Amino acid sequence: MLHTVAAAPSPFARQLAHQYGLDEVPASNAAVPPLDMARMHYAEPHLFVLEPLPADEAFVVSVELSRAGSRRFVQGDAQTQVGLLEPSAVHIVDLAEQPRAYVCSPFHSVLFRMPRAALDAFTREAGLPAIDGLRCAPGVADPVLVGLASALLPSLQRPEEACTLFLDHVALALYAHVAHAYGGVAPRAGSPTGLAPWQERRAKELLTENLGRPLSLAEVATECALSRSHFGKAFKASTGQTPHAWLVDRRIEAAQTMLLGSPASLSGIAVACGFADQSHLTRVFGARVGTSPAMWRRMRRT
Repeated sequence: MLHTVAAAPSPFARQLAHQYGLDEVPASNAAVPPLDMARMHYAEPHLFVLEPLPADEAFVVSVELSRAGSRRFVQGDAQTQVGLLEPSAVHIVDLAEQPRAYVCSPFHSVLFRMPRAALDAFTREAGLPAIDGLRCAPGVADPVLVGLASALLPSLQRPEEACTLFLDHVALALYAHVAHAYGGVAPRAGSPTGLAPWQERRAKELLTENLGRPLSLAEVATECALSRSHFGKAFKASTGQTPHAWLVDRRIEAAQTMLLGSPASLSGIAVACGFADQSHLTRVFGARVGTSPAMWRRMRRT
């Protein structure tokens, strides 16, 4: 069974819940690179007066998934007023500066906490210049960021089903995009080269041998003697798929083999093939194959 998200809420999620006066906030996280993620959804009209989060050497990047109310940010004597926000609007806060905020609902946002040290480590590993800060005009539209946030929604809503490999992949993509779009770092030129034959073979072996347990991008990259960012790009260049997408296809194939040749229950097959539970298997199987596992098994046994 997948156990990729800690049972206890992250400090960031607890801070947001306290700040907004909520019992809890749907949240998840990636370990490498470090990235806290939280979903904020409030449908009723309300004015939230937000005291600063604790001072921290980190940025919070927020993106709106639907039309949202106005905002006012106060930092010392300076104030920034933002009118009604359209979907994909982005705002970035430096927690070291401890801004206060007035937030009008409704809103449906995804927030990312990115430590400065993690940004520095990302640029070093990628061979990119260091970033001295993130600059973003409040409310600017960012379709790339809203796409990444939307892809993460299932992991925030059902953290027990979150896949380590997927979270690591999205975290790397988000760091790369934020560094380029808001840190002023130009992406490296040239098309990514693929894996060497031995690297592709070892990566596929490792992924296939570990269908039933969480496997991080860093583990597979290390086995191939590559950095995480280089490995992800090279794997896709070689196979046409991200490591996570390739892994999901292998899990579906393993489930199909067990459905045909084993009397095991659907819940047992789900756990054996790396899914959180039967409902997780059913959702992913249906999306990939076009029918439920039970129906697929019945059709091939008659």
